[in-house]
Amino acid sequence: MKNIKHHTIIITVKDFKTAEKIKNEISILFKKNMEAKNGFELVSPIIPGLINNYYSFFISPDGSKEGYDLSDDGDKIREKTIKLLDKYLMSDSMLELNYVELYYGDENSIPRILNYK
Repeated sequence: MKNIKHHTIIITVKDFKTAEKIKNEISILFKKNMEAKNGFELVSPIIPGLINNYYSFFISPDGSKEGYDLSDDGDKIREKTIKLLDKYLMSDSMLELNYVELYYGDENSIPRILNYK
C-alpha cells in the first residue's frame, strides 16, 4: 500500500507585485504540467502579514498517494517551482524572498524540510 506524503512549499515575499508575479508563474506551471485541470487551485491566495508588508502564499499538498500520476506531477511542479524561486533570488540580490519546501504525514518517515532560502 502506498503512503500519502503531504508535500508543500510556503513562499514569503516583501513586495506584493513580485508575490503576484511569482504566484501567477507557479499557477501556469500547474496548468501546463498537471494532468488534473484544476491543479492550479493548489496555489493559495496571497495573504498579507499584519505588519511589515510581507506577503505569503503556499502550494497545498496534492493529496495523492506517492507513486501515482497526480503525486508524480506534483513532484515535478514543485521541483520546477524551486528552480523558479532560485532564479528570482539569483537575478536580484536585493529581493526579499524566502521559501521552505517540506513534507509531513508520511507514516514511514518523520516530517522533513527539503529546501529553504
